[in-house]
Order: sequence, then C-alpha cells, then structure tokens
Amino acid sequence: MPPARVLTRTPDASAEVFGQCFAEEDVLARSLAEFTESGEHRSLTGHVGCYSAIVRQPGETTLFADPVGQFPLYYDDSGRHGTKASDLGTDVDRVYLATRLACLDGAGLLENRSLYQGVRRVREGHALHVGNGQFDERPYAPLRVDPDLSEADAAEMLRDALVAAVRARALSARRLVSDFSGGLDSTSIACLALRDVPGLSVFTHYNPDAPVLDDVERAERYVSVERRFDHQLVKLPAESLPFQDLLSRGDEPHPASIACGPARLRFSAAAALGADVHLMGEGGDSVLWAPGAYFVDLARRGELTTLWRHCFAWARLRNRSPLSVFRRAVFMAGLGRRGALLRLARALEQGHAVGDVPWEVSVVARWDLPQVHWFTRSTRHLLAAQARLVAGQESDVDAGESVVLNQLRLHGLTQQVHREAAAEVGIAAHAPFLDTAVVRAAMAIPARRRADPAVAKPLLKKALAGLVPDRVLSRETKGDYSREAYQGIRRAAPELRRLLSDSAAADFGLIDPVPVRQVLEDAVNGLRVPWGALNQVLAVEVWLRANARKVAST
Repeated sequence: MPPARVLTRTPDASAEVFGQCFAEEDVLARSLAEFTESGEHRSLTGHVGCYSAIVRQPGETTLFADPVGQFPLYYDDSGRHGTKASDLGTDVDRVYLATRLACLDGAGLLENRSLYQGVRRVREGHALHVGNGQFDERPYAPLRVDPDLSEADAAEMLRDALVAAVRARALSARRLVSDFSGGLDSTSIACLALRDVPGLSVFTHYNPDAPVLDDVERAERYVSVERRFDHQLVKLPAESLPFQDLLSRGDEPHPASIACGPARLRFSAAAALGADVHLMGEGGDSVLWAPGAYFVDLARRGELTTLWRHCFAWARLRNRSPLSVFRRAVFMAGLGRRGALLRLARALEQGHAVGDVPWEVSVVARWDLPQVHWFTRSTRHLLAAQARLVAGQESDVDAGESVVLNQLRLHGLTQQVHREAAAEVGIAAHAPFLDTAVVRAAMAIPARRRADPAVAKPLLKKALAGLVPDRVLSRETKGDYSREAYQGIRRAAPELRRLLSDSAAADFGLIDPVPVRQVLEDAVNGLRVPWGALNQVLAVEVWLRANARKVAST
C-alpha cells in the first residue's frame, strides 16, 4: 500500500488517504476543509482512483473504507485502527481462516471479521465514526444497483470512469507501461492509454512449453496495426511458473501469492525499461461478466422467458441439457439465501466428498462448493455453526451482486499481492478496472441485465465503442492458462509434497492432509482437479509457516 498522505488544514483537523487517489494536494486540502465545515463526505471521498481515508477532528475520528475493498481499514474494541489487521491483533481468528480455506467467502460467513480475533474490518463503502468510546458504522457510498438506470446510461458512466482512470495514471506517471495479453481487458486499457501518451510499451508473457497461442497471436495482430505500441514479448522461464516461489505476500493467505511468477516477470521487464507505473486488467472479469448466480435472480424475479433463453444458449455451449440448467436455477431460487446456508451447514456437518459435480450445479450457485471432506470435524462444525448464524440475518442483495461483491474482495487481495511484487522492483501496479467509479458504473445495472450469452462483456463493448478498435472489442473468447498451472505444479511437486507431508494446516487442526495429497497427485498427473480449493490450501500452508510465531500463540 502506498504511504499515507497527511493533509492538515488546521491543527484541529487532519486527513490521511490510503491507496490510489489522484487529487492534487491543494484539492485534497480544500476537500478536507469542505468536509470539516459541512460534514459532506463526497468532496473528500469522490476523487478519481480507489482509496480509503481517515479524518481526525477533536475528540472524534471517522474511517471511510473504500467501496471496492482494495484498501481495507481495521479497528479493535479500544478504538485503535490501521490498514493492517496484523498491526492490531495477535491471535488468529479460526472462523475467518477456515472460511478462507474452504473458499466460502461468498457465503457471507466473514461478516466484518478479520484474520485476527478482536479486530474488525470496516465494511466496504461504510464509514466508522469513533468518539467518546462509541463506534457507529454506517454506509456512506456502498456499491448498489440503480434500478432506474438504462444500459445506455450505464455504458456512458463506465466510459467516462474508465477514460478518467487511465488518464489519471498516464498523466501522473514518469513512464507508463501496460499489460497486453491479447484479451479484452488489458488490451482495452492499453488502447485507452494511447489517448494520453505518445507511445506505450506493452507486455505479453509467452510460455514456449505451454503457449496460449490465441492470446499471443491476437496481441501481435493488434500491435502490427498500431505502431505506437512497443510490444515486449516476455518469455516465461520454468522458474517463473506458478508454485515455484512459495512466499507469503500480502496480508492474508491468497493463491496469488504463490502464482505471481508471470506478473513478477512482467514487472521486472517494465522496470528494466525505466517504467514507474504498470497498468493491469485485474478485476475486469468480475465487474463485467455476470456470474452464474444471475440465473437464480432471473428465476426468483419470475423472468422465466429470459431465463429459458439464457439456459438454452449456455447449455448448447457446454453440451448440457437446457432443462437441467433451468431446473437448477428454479431450485436455487426457491431455496433462497437462508435455505442455501442451512443446506451448506448440513453438508459441512455430514462431511461427504463432493465429487465431480455437473456444470450447472457448480455455476448456478451462490458460492463455491467446499471440499468438505478435506476438513477436520472441528473445522466443519465451526463453519456449519457460522453458516447457521448468518442464515438468520436478512439480506436484500441479489445472488448475482453478492457473488460479484465477494469476487471484488478477492481481487483486492490479488491486487495487493501484485502491488507488493511490483514494489520490489520499483514499480507501482495499478488496475483501472478496480477504481471506485469504474466498479460503481459497471455494477449500476444488475448482473442479470449485464449478462448476454451471445456477447462477452456487452457493457464494456458499448462503453468503449469508438474509443477502442473494433478488432479488439469483437473478441468473444478468453485465453486458457490452465496448462501453465499443470506445468508449474509438476515442476514444484517435490516441494509441495514436502509441504503437505508436514502440513501446518493439519497441525493447526484445520484439515486432513491425506485427501489433499491425493488431489495434488491428480494435478501432477494432469487430471481434472478443484484448482481454486487446492490453491487456497497451499496458500494457507505457506502463510501459516510464514506466521508460525503468531499461529503458535493462538
């Protein structure tokens, strides 16, 4: 995280801004003055970028957590606060760690917990007022759907926000560079940057042993007709594959920390060119795709004609029965959030192996199906109890939006790892798709209206029409990098076997390592495996070892 910027208008008022805020010092000073005089937060929290802020006034402090969740704020019961939960707590919160381990972030089990007992996270888009020993947390700018907004207006909002986000980086950088995978997100960002810089070095990583030719060929085709791009094709050596660098990065266990070799390679190449700001396409998938949970929302709202049309289209692509997809959506809609949580609790308590589930069951869901047979009985019952507790709480958020909000939080952790890895070589990594105004525009219309089985990311294509070449926007496919994961895990197999033979997560009472070892061997042998769940277990293993002293005291 960038260092705090401290702005003082008078000895009685100050503000610290954490994150990526592109307002000039004098503008921020005026914003602080307006806030202290009127109490209106927009002048302080509405600048281009994504950031959190802490405002201190005599006898009171207000913590504004950014709406996206990139730059979280934490506090404890004594009123201490900061940007890292580890600075405030010492004992690991087992519910939190178990939830992350089970990939159940989307179930809402975390609430406002943190990785440490007694330390809470200010909810995204909420302001925590601390004064006279009292805590008052209220929403100030959460991400919400605007039911009256048209798709045309949402596209215009997204267009303006993305242009402003990229321009802010271009104008503030000494030398700007960008990822350029050949995919829709990073390529669009790079094309937008050309509006504000005379030329741009762009990076495409290439694995000669497992090439994603579709991406590389498209990237080369795009640069061949746009001479302002300086194309850097970065060859991926075996030592930069996923799982080769088992280090704990970021504040929490997250798979990005053990799979950031390709990104680190691109950052190093950027640093060698003298760049200081590196643009990434991180977050584009989450805010622009509609997760499969939107089927549930269509069924729940009675939009059955649209639901059937979408079921038919997706089923054809996946060689599934459209009726089975339709039935799954109707079943999940009838179950509701409370019923789904209670069903999850029962599955956790029973502990049966999940097996190879049908596509529609894994996709038309509110959260990932946990590999419950990996967990100890105590972990399963701990999570089940938390699921039953949360089931009693009301929520008016649609299933699709709930999934996206969870994905944003995970993207925040991914980008935290990227920022840390980039900083090691003197680079600032930025993800314009995760700017507050960009995310707000993308989520202004509900997921069920953002979805189109025939068009990838239709809102982005409407927003950038005329700004980004049609040859870029016309892409409907996405590169598959799973071969790199298999290649990396085979190369790292001896070290990963050693990791799981003396499992720290098992010592902490979280998992039974035997079934995890079997999944590792399946991956080494090229079989289909639950990559998300396996990656999270490995990330937790690495994190527990890096934080052995704190864990030992829990």
